[in-house]
Amino acid sequence: MPRRPAGSEAASVWLRRSQAHREPPPAFSREEITRAAVDLADRDGLAAVSMRRIAERIGSAPTSLYWYVATKDEIYELMIDAAIAEVELPRSPSGDWRADLSSIARATRAALARHPWLAQLGIHPIPGPATQRYGETALRSLAGLGLDEASQVNVLAAVNNYIFGFLGREAAWRNLIRRTRTTQARWDSALSDLTAASAGQRATSPAPLTARMNLTSDESFAFGLECLLDGIALRVAQQPSGTPRAQRGPATTGPPGRAGDHH
Repeated sequence: MPRRPAGSEAASVWLRRSQAHREPPPAFSREEITRAAVDLADRDGLAAVSMRRIAERIGSAPTSLYWYVATKDEIYELMIDAAIAEVELPRSPSGDWRADLSSIARATRAALARHPWLAQLGIHPIPGPATQRYGETALRSLAGLGLDEASQVNVLAAVNNYIFGFLGREAAWRNLIRRTRTTQARWDSALSDLTAASAGQRATSPAPLTARMNLTSDESFAFGLECLLDGIALRVAQQPSGTPRAQRGPATTGPPGRAGDHH
């Protein structure tokens, strides 16, 4: 039987207690396991991540990995946190909550789009250190709005749900294009023909949606994000009188900000 790390019964790798080994641990670290797993998934997809292939990449026996992880699910947790650690976060709030959330959302999409497999995993309910730092940074942008803690968390959850939904759409398109070895433009054309034919209006109808707008474009992401922020701004504005309003930021005027503006 392979060795299991102390606290292997824990529901998450982040909940496991520290262990004191009587023997020296292998000559690699949990960080090296994580990097190898992420590299495999980036190159060959999530199905490529296995104890055997990770061990091959770090030059070890598969059983040695059990010094640090109990299951492949725990490797997934490490991978998720490592990907989120790549998001460029602002050092401090700018005072404009809307611009800050928009900046974080755009930076998150930019970083996590490099890892299409993340859309299959989502965010684990038990946050790792990078995920906690991400949440704390985003929540600081909402300070001064007069929202209670539950409302602040719900705002952040709404933004993150939008980002991950968009990432899922992008990942689905990339998988389709890779599997069929074609291009986005050719699929747009094929889908236009398909939807026009099904409507029986090939010659007379306006171009179908897939031909008129790429739903994974920067413009599409920005439009959806602005709509979401408009809704959040409206809810904030409807708070009972007497709550702080100074940091509410513009509700609908102009672009809400871009990744990197406040870093």
